[in-house]
Amino acid sequence: MSDDQARLLRERGERLRHAAQSIGITHAAKAAGVPYTTLRDYMNGSEMKLSAVASLARACGVSLDWLAFGVGAGLDADGESSAPVRGGHQVVIPWLSPQPDEGLRVGKSWLEAALPRDPATLRLINVSGDAMAPTLREGDLVIVDTDARAVQGGAIFALRVEGDILLRRLERRLGGGIRALADNDRYPPQELQTAEAAGLDVVGEVVWSGGLPRG
Repeated sequence: MSDDQARLLRERGERLRHAAQSIGITHAAKAAGVPYTTLRDYMNGSEMKLSAVASLARACGVSLDWLAFGVGAGLDADGESSAPVRGGHQVVIPWLSPQPDEGLRVGKSWLEAALPRDPATLRLINVSGDAMAPTLREGDLVIVDTDARAVQGGAIFALRVEGDILLRRLERRLGGGIRALADNDRYPPQELQTAEAAGLDVVGEVVWSGGLPRG
């Protein structure tokens, strides 16, 4: 590697460090689906995958051009995003159930582009179990829109069942009722008749998911 290439990587790493620190490094890694150790290596000047740069730029609310090349919308002198956003540069998506930390802090510009929904209705859930594998894996993060509870089109919903949160794909049956499906074939479908479906506690629709890179 030439001296110029090494310098460019160091400068890119510094821009990434400032951007990630503006929303919290741990939050940046979670929002972008990049392992924390990989993000740390990137900040220290390691070569970055283009897909990771793009994901980190979205999560931190900066432009891809700025993060990769130092041009375009980035961070101002106060460490805030200079991209045109409304009402502040960060949004915190709280956990559905109480957790030790506040939730997922993301760039508002990313949220407005990726999830054009009312941020006040969004909640964060940590996937537990393998019922929705391979679509969702243990430890993945999902964002649920608690204002979207109408069952249609086979979307994945969060359900509250006896105090626990389950994730299932719901389909409305032609004759009435709902079919609840797990993406893992080890879990059989559950047929809910009309009366049972009416009592189903639907928390909201899963509108985003993220986790560690798969490969």
